[in-house]
Amino acid sequence: MRFSLQQNEKQQRGRLKESAADYNRQGVSAILRGADHEAIYYLLSAAVCEPDYWPAFYNLGNCWAKLRENQAALWAYEQAVRNCDHHAPLFLNLGIVCCREGQAKRALPYLEQALRLNPTEAKCSAALGFAYYGLGEWGLAWHWYHKAYRLAPHNADFKTSMKIAEKRISDG
Repeated sequence: MRFSLQQNEKQQRGRLKESAADYNRQGVSAILRGADHEAIYYLLSAAVCEPDYWPAFYNLGNCWAKLRENQAALWAYEQAVRNCDHHAPLFLNLGIVCCREGQAKRALPYLEQALRLNPTEAKCSAALGFAYYGLGEWGLAWHWYHKAYRLAPHNADFKTSMKIAEKRISDG
């Protein structure tokens, strides 16, 4: 009898994981169609089915960040980080939303992790520049914007940001 109950619990957990993945796919599909509120429903459903399923929380964070619901996005990304330490866009997006909320210092470890995971992604360097700019660390901001510009010389925003940081340095 005990073996049967354990087997049933294992099967139930497997079904919940499958349901979470299905809800996550439906949520991503809704995001791609621009149906953000519908996406939130599916992604929250995925999280209820499997609270450790980080892709659902990551996608939920992306959806809320897109809607500028920054506190909700922070919560979702932080849930995803509990179960994922290898997805650079997760750490990048979490750091960016922290910066949006005026929490540049809190953003730094997340952005540094994104850069460690993807050192050739210019956006990671630029986001660090943005965080350091928000902290008034003009030299470090310039350094990271310069690195982003070297990685993506076609990106005029990186060059402009670098010049703005340079001006702050020269203004003293």
